[in-house]
Amino acid sequence: MYLWFQRNESRLLAVDIVCIVILFFVHLFTSTFQIFTPEVETAVQITVIVLVSFIALTVAWKGIVPLIISILGIGLIQYSMMLTYYPPEPGIRDLGGAKFTYPFFTPTLGTASNMHFFLGLSMSTLSIIIAFRPSLLFTRNRPESLDSEWSKYPVWYDNTLLTDGRMESSVPVKDLMTGQDRYLLWRYEYILADIYGTAHLLRPTALVPKDSTHILREKDSGLVIGKARYNGFFM
Repeated sequence: MYLWFQRNESRLLAVDIVCIVILFFVHLFTSTFQIFTPEVETAVQITVIVLVSFIALTVAWKGIVPLIISILGIGLIQYSMMLTYYPPEPGIRDLGGAKFTYPFFTPTLGTASNMHFFLGLSMSTLSIIIAFRPSLLFTRNRPESLDSEWSKYPVWYDNTLLTDGRMESSVPVKDLMTGQDRYLLWRYEYILADIYGTAHLLRPTALVPKDSTHILREKDSGLVIGKARYNGFFM
């Protein structure tokens, strides 16, 4: 099921956008025409439940945060529809023996319905953004992750390369290190080395061309440069 959602992520996002647009027009219809009949009310309620339930289903596989935000938005949208179809029969109030009639659906109630709907719609939209396009919420100067520093280097996969038409023998990268390097090797997930003039990331167990590999080191300490295996170690 998860793989199906992952393969159809773009389609789910497009359908969610369509659901948001339909919800907006449904609310516009109910607040503009105010047709208070049981048939219309039932049709509107069923349409809204189906649309908001689909939105919740499409973001649920992305994690608990977008799901909770979506559920809160669903509650607000559903409540706004309930306010719209508040019983239209006039109320009766007895004040000092005199009876007054007043409508239940007032402009104040309509304003409350609009506020609940647009707040719920905003929360549903936010859940979709968090689920499918979280980068839209990133700040312009957001700091890069620690792994981004190493993403510019290709990973060496023990490739067999030809140099001037000749095959060069490969050796374990450990054979090109000093005793101190091998002692500290457990700290590294990848080691940075120059192979055939290009910097590569290679695993501590990798095989490399013996004469065309140069392990890159820090200028001051002479330690091997590489990506730390555990947080807290900086190379």
